[in-house]
Amino acid sequence: MERYRVCQFSNARSLEKEWDELAGCYFQKKDFLQYTEQYNPCRQRYYAFYQGAAMLAGAVVYTLRIDLLTFSHIPSPVSMQVIGLPASVSAPGILGADEDAVQQLIHYILKREQGLILGLNVTQEIDPYPAVSMSMLPGIELEHTFSNWADYLSQLRSPYRRRVMQLQDRFREVETQRTSCQAFTPEHHCLYLDILQRTDSKLEVLSESFFRNLPDNFYLVSCWQADRLLCWHINCEDEGRLFFFFGGHDYNLLPEFQSYFNNLLCILRRGIEDGFSVIDFGQTAEVPKLKLGASLHPKAMFLYHRNPLLLWLLRKGKRWISYRSARPEVHVFKQPLPQATIISAP
Repeated sequence: MERYRVCQFSNARSLEKEWDELAGCYFQKKDFLQYTEQYNPCRQRYYAFYQGAAMLAGAVVYTLRIDLLTFSHIPSPVSMQVIGLPASVSAPGILGADEDAVQQLIHYILKREQGLILGLNVTQEIDPYPAVSMSMLPGIELEHTFSNWADYLSQLRSPYRRRVMQLQDRFREVETQRTSCQAFTPEHHCLYLDILQRTDSKLEVLSESFFRNLPDNFYLVSCWQADRLLCWHINCEDEGRLFFFFGGHDYNLLPEFQSYFNNLLCILRRGIEDGFSVIDFGQTAEVPKLKLGASLHPKAMFLYHRNPLLLWLLRKGKRWISYRSARPEVHVFKQPLPQATIISAP
């Protein structure tokens, strides 16, 4: 067997084309990583694992101050080296399908990086030992074969269909506008910041310019009632998948218009009608998304410090750091959904 080697890069522009071949989605590709360097700089660096001449795995690492006990709702800011994507998305910062290569790369990074190291959104099959592995927010996706919105509604059990119709009725006088992200305004950003202040699981605060200058495969949907911005969301199109990226809503108008739920319905309907067979709803608010028919995809995270005492404390305090949530069992559809075949959307 050929000896492995690991190379480190200080910017995404220097990465070889094989990096994008390992990427499982747009957020892991060089184009988006270069974008985050420009609009969300956090000392990004990149590791590539090679066996001979072949690149088998890659990893994105950045530095950020995060609340260690965020899932216990306890302020605990600590500077960490994060193995992840610097944009609060559900995709992992580890690339590659070769499980052995991925684990060797993780172990290399644990030896190389200093201080507290946090790995985000890894699969549960990955063993990061001696790091402390624990659960984190699950991914939430709807994989479907619906031909149109009417088909989706017809497949819902009656209580869920009635609820969707009632929610849509609240939006009957609301104007929905789809634009490029260049239309993102300070008003949109204020609604994002308002949500962020109420969110327990936030990582970084993204700037107004970050949203306004997103690439062309992102688009902005704004929902207006007269001159009032009720809510908005940004989606990303990536072949057969539609990713919900970020959103915001006016909390003062939330009860009247049920704008949070209608924002989700807008994402769902757009995804179905535009022909995306997988709609990725991100990682927050599992219950309302489950009630639309989405399913959960478990994800793990890990923490490591080379100081044996601190590592022991992390292991002992695992239950205070891990994500915990009670999820109701829901049966949204009349019949279980057939598995979708992912194809490129038009």
